[in-house]
Amino acid sequence: MTINPATRRKCGLRGSEDGATAVEAAFVLFIFVFVILTILNFGWAFFVWNTLQLVVGQASRYVMVQNGIPPGSSCDATCAESALQTAISNWLGVSSVSICATPTPGQYCVNAICNPNSCSLSALYGFNFVGTYTFTLGGQITVPINLPPD
Repeated sequence: MTINPATRRKCGLRGSEDGATAVEAAFVLFIFVFVILTILNFGWAFFVWNTLQLVVGQASRYVMVQNGIPPGSSCDATCAESALQTAISNWLGVSSVSICATPTPGQYCVNAICNPNSCSLSALYGFNFVGTYTFTLGGQITVPINLPPD
C-alpha cells in the first residue's frame, strides 16, 4: 500500500509531541523563577526590617547616654534624628536619609519626638514588594531620658 506525500504529512503532525517538553518547561521555569525572586525579595525585606530595628536600638542608646553627660546636657529630637541618620548610613550604606513621617517606595525616613521625660524614635523604609505592593517597614522605640543616676 502506498501513501501519497500529502496524507503522510497530515498524519505525522496529528500525533506529534514535538515541542511539548519546551512548553511544559516554560510553564515550570516561569513559576520556579517567580518563587525564587519572591523568596529573595522577602529576604531583603526581612534584612531591612531587622537592620532598622538595630538602628533604632543603637540610636536610642545614644540618646539615653547623651542626656546628662556632661551634666546638664541634653539630646533633643534633632540630636536623635541625626543619630538615626548616621546609624542608617553606617549599617545600610545609604547616602540619603530624610526626616519625614511617611516614606515613599525606596525612601528611608527617620523621625524623633522628644519631651522632657522620653524620646520616641522611628526609622521607616518604603519597601516595594514584587514590584507592585508597597509596604512600610520600620523600627520604633520610646526611651526614657533625664532619669536620675542609680
